Amino acid sequence: MHRQAVQAITFACVFCMGAASALAAENPYARLAGVYTGEVYNGADLDPVTTTFTLERSGRLVGEYQVDEENGAYSGSLSNIVFEDANTITLEWTDKFGEGFAVMEFADDFESFAGEWSSKESTNALPWNGRK
Repeated sequence: MHRQAVQAITFACVFCMGAASALAAENPYARLAGVYTGEVYNGADLDPVTTTFTLERSGRLVGEYQVDEENGAYSGSLSNIVFEDANTITLEWTDKFGEGFAVMEFADDFESFAGEWSSKESTNALPWNGRK
């Protein structure tokens, strides 16, 4: 009986891992989801930023970020996230200072990204990066 229980548990684990892999294959956003720490150009210098992408049950990807600047921390939201190619997304950001757009290019393993952001009022592209 013990051997059958081990086999059943092994089968369940293999099945779950396969289901998770299938979900990632079906929804490319699943690979991107996670917490990334990095830097963002803010004001006159680079400040620490934590960028979080969350996959909702509906399959939609949403995000948020927190910038730790000299005057304290503030947060914002990320929306309208769209894959432009296999590793590049575009999105809109919104926080207490305004709103704008960003482009982020992810490494093949989705463990890091290098990106640029701009406000709706400016076309100056400023750096934004992160690593899981």
